[in-house]
Amino acid sequence: MTTSLNFCLNASFVHKNDPLNGYILVLAATCLGFVTFMWSFKSTVQFRGNVKRRLLRLRDPRFFENLARRNASTVFKLISGPQNTTSTGNYSISATFCSTKTSNGHEKTVLVPTPGLGFDRRYWASETNSSAYNFVDYALSMGYSIFIYDSIGTGKSTKVSGYSESRFANAVAILASLTTYLKQGKYTGNIRQPSKIVHVCYSYESVLTHTLVTKYSTLSDGVILTGIGYNTTTTSFPAFFEGPHLSIADTVSPGRYPGRDSGYLAYADAIGNLATFFHQGSFDEEILWYTQDVAQLVAVIEFVTGSPLSIISNPGVLAFAGSVMIITRKFDVGNCAGDCNDILQHLTQEVFGNARAFEAFSHLGCGHRINFNFNATGAYGAMMDFMTKHGL
Repeated sequence: MTTSLNFCLNASFVHKNDPLNGYILVLAATCLGFVTFMWSFKSTVQFRGNVKRRLLRLRDPRFFENLARRNASTVFKLISGPQNTTSTGNYSISATFCSTKTSNGHEKTVLVPTPGLGFDRRYWASETNSSAYNFVDYALSMGYSIFIYDSIGTGKSTKVSGYSESRFANAVAILASLTTYLKQGKYTGNIRQPSKIVHVCYSYESVLTHTLVTKYSTLSDGVILTGIGYNTTTTSFPAFFEGPHLSIADTVSPGRYPGRDSGYLAYADAIGNLATFFHQGSFDEEILWYTQDVAQLVAVIEFVTGSPLSIISNPGVLAFAGSVMIITRKFDVGNCAGDCNDILQHLTQEVFGNARAFEAFSHLGCGHRINFNFNATGAYGAMMDFMTKHGL
């Protein structure tokens, strides 16, 4: 497989009267809603002839079992070798920018949170019990500005086939393009050109942001990566692939997802959601059902064209010279085999050896999905403290 992360800055944006694009935020702030039109994202990916037939066999548990094998690249080839083919994508990205009405010195720093697989921007902007879970509200209360958006295939952004295109490469290109425009002050309302951009990421999107700063090392002033592990001894991708009980979406809830093909997956039940992303005793049952209700479909192509294992297996030392914070969870089953204490700092500090500031820690008392555990605001506070300490 080859993927090009080249992106074209031919993009336009339209200001919408609905400032939150249908989502609820509970805090006095100035918010602008956008639909951003982007095109000419170039990516190269070539499937083997029988890939779709094999992807359609998602009811067969061996699909994810084989995909998660340590030798999957040699025994489970769904992608052919390099090909001289190029695809282009035209996308509408739904986004919201918010800044505080009262200046406190942080408003020129724009945070760009990206949700992981299975969520739209509501991962960061919970509609239930906002004071306990809503990262956007927390960041605004600390005076920071924030830009949130829905990834391709989720929320109010463009829906494409679950089999089509190199979703990972295009997602990196879209994030790079959005960031470039933010740095130019194109989406930032009254604050105009920001002084700093900080990417805040969760899980799969942390891998995406790692890729972003690997290729475009000056786009970000700081990154906060959550839900990512760089230790191949303790990272268990079968936990992410098989644990959630993913199944073809239309077989789980017939008629709920019109226009989606069989390449889109959903949780078969709440048990998989619970077992993979939460830790017993660290969450409210109400929030489990909320995450089940707002969960977004996952395109199977994201498992195939995104390559987190190859990134964490041999990441090398990145040139990125911004500030880096990495937060994992004490009881993260997928990244740390259920115990993240004492396994994160050493390796990750080597990967980000050129960072101007570095901090990594295991957040106590929660599972993989940090934003919906009881101590979510404790993690948010640690993020804000890190940014303040290092001039972000």
